[in-house]
Amino acid sequence: MGFLFSKILEFFTKNRNNFKIIILGLQEAGKTTILYRLSLGQFVQTSPTIGSNVEELTYNNVKFQAWDLGGQESIRALWDVYYVNTDAVIYVIDSKDDENFEISKSEFYKVLANKNLKNSVILIFANKQDLPGAKNINKIIEDYELNKIKDHIWHIQPCSAVNGEGLVNGIKWLSDQLVFRGKNNFPNNPYTMEDEEKENNDKNKNSQTDNSNITLNISNVNNDTNNNIVGEINNIEEKKNNENNINNIDTTTQK
Repeated sequence: MGFLFSKILEFFTKNRNNFKIIILGLQEAGKTTILYRLSLGQFVQTSPTIGSNVEELTYNNVKFQAWDLGGQESIRALWDVYYVNTDAVIYVIDSKDDENFEISKSEFYKVLANKNLKNSVILIFANKQDLPGAKNINKIIEDYELNKIKDHIWHIQPCSAVNGEGLVNGIKWLSDQLVFRGKNNFPNNPYTMEDEEKENNDKNKNSQTDNSNITLNISNVNNDTNNNIVGEINNIEEKKNNENNINNIDTTTQK
């Protein structure tokens, strides 16, 4: 088991032309259709995914292990089991589905907030653009408040899983992002780097402040100690002087 785990880890760390991606979205958003359109190059009639599907995709010698996860409510609760070592998330939106828009938006932001995905690149497929009444990209950006996202690299791509339009463009963007970061050993999320650097700077400042306080306290202790010692010395000197005076008085009286 340990040997198998090490090989899997090696697959995702040493060879940065291999990446793990997960495909998320609500039921019937078109996730599985997109997966098989990309892997087989043709439209495949699919049924709702129970659990997950996994396929290997290749684009310009870049390999993706793509996990398509079911979008039913009961399965969405298990999505985070798959998040470990994920390089990128493809979130599929049904551009025509107004009824479940709020649920889809809520699930999307849960994904962004997960710590295991903090360095993951986000590709959003606005699917079903071939259907009448589908929201355009500008409307989806506005409704999902995508411009407010500052902690992930993201891109939204209009597409149709049925005819394949826009899918390759999305995968090309994803490949470019991941390969660049892989070759440069660069985290997928520069915003996270800035946040961590800021946090470390704050810790260093606090540490310096604490050390200053400690030095000040030690200085005060030393001053108090010195004052006590000087006081004791003065007392001793005063006692000696008193004793000498008494002796002098006694000698004079005897004479």
